[in-house]
Amino acid sequence: MKPCYILVVNYKRWEEALECIRSVFDSDYPDFKVILTDNCSGNGSLEKIRQDLQDRPVEASGISRPLKTLLVPRQEFAALPPSKLPDLTLVQNDSNAGFAAGNNIALRAVMEEDAFIWLLNPDMTVATDTLAAMIRCAQSGEHTVVGSVHRSFYDHSTIILYGGARVNYWLGNTSFIKKPEDIGRTGYISGGSLLADASTFRAVGILPEDYFLYWEETDWCYQARAKGFPIVVCPEATTYDKRSTTIGNGFWADYFYTRNGLLFLKKFKRAYVPSAFLMTFVRVAKKLALGQGGRAKGVMLGAIDFLTGRRYEKKRI
Repeated sequence: MKPCYILVVNYKRWEEALECIRSVFDSDYPDFKVILTDNCSGNGSLEKIRQDLQDRPVEASGISRPLKTLLVPRQEFAALPPSKLPDLTLVQNDSNAGFAAGNNIALRAVMEEDAFIWLLNPDMTVATDTLAAMIRCAQSGEHTVVGSVHRSFYDHSTIILYGGARVNYWLGNTSFIKKPEDIGRTGYISGGSLLADASTFRAVGILPEDYFLYWEETDWCYQARAKGFPIVVCPEATTYDKRSTTIGNGFWADYFYTRNGLLFLKKFKRAYVPSAFLMTFVRVAKKLALGQGGRAKGVMLGAIDFLTGRRYEKKRI
C-alpha cells in the first residue's frame, strides 16, 4: 500500500486549517502524512495549531498512538528526508508567495517518493473514506489525476462542484461542473482537492508560481492532459467546502481571477486573448450595475496589469 502525502497551505485562517487537519486524521486510509505550510500569516498560526492539538489530542481512526508533530522553518524542512517526517509537519514559510509557491515547498520535498500526493485546501473538511476512495480511483488508471465531489460545508446536500470546472477560452473564464453527466467537459481538477501519483507530479512539474492565486491548477492540469494524463472525478470521494474563505469574494478575488485568466490564455491559447480581454469590459459594467464598485475595480486593474505586466502588491494581500 502506497503512502500519501497530504499538502495544505494556510494563510491566517488557522482555525479552519485545524478543522481540516482533524478531519483528515479521522481518515480510514492507514498510511498518510500531512504537511501544512503557513504562508507567513503573522498571527502565530502554527503555534496555535500545535497547541490545540496538544490540548485536545486527535482521536484518529487510522492512528492508534499519539499524533506526532514537528514545527520547522522552511529552510530546515528542505533538509528533512520525507520518510522521516512525523504524522504532521508544520512548515513556517518566510513569505506569502501565493498558493502554488506554498504547496511547492512540500511538493519539492516529496515528489521523488513512491507515494500519492493530495493537494487539499484548508477550508475543506473530508469524509472518513474520502482519501481511500480517491486513491482507489487513482489506481484504477495509469497516472490519473483525481478530484473529489465538493459539497457545501453548511449544507451537505448541495454540490458546489463535481471535481473541477470547464474553461471557456472565448470569455477567459471558468464554470463549475456540477453534474456527473458533464464530467466529459471537465477542463481541470480543482486545486482544492487534487490527488495524483508523485510520478505524475515529476512528469508534469511543480505548480506554476506566476499566478499567485487562481488558475494555477488550470495551468497544471492543462499540461498534465497535454502529456497524456487523464483527469477523473471520484464520485465516492466527498470534501466539504467552505468556499474560498481565505480571500473571499471581493477586489483581490476578481483581480487575480481576471489577470490570471488572461495570463493562462497568453501562455496556451493566445488567439483567444483579444476576445477574453474585451469581455472584461462587460464584466466591469455588470459589477458596476450591481453596485459592486470594488469588484469592478478588481476586474479593471487585473486586465490593466495583464497588459502592463505589473506585479500585484504582495504587501496588501
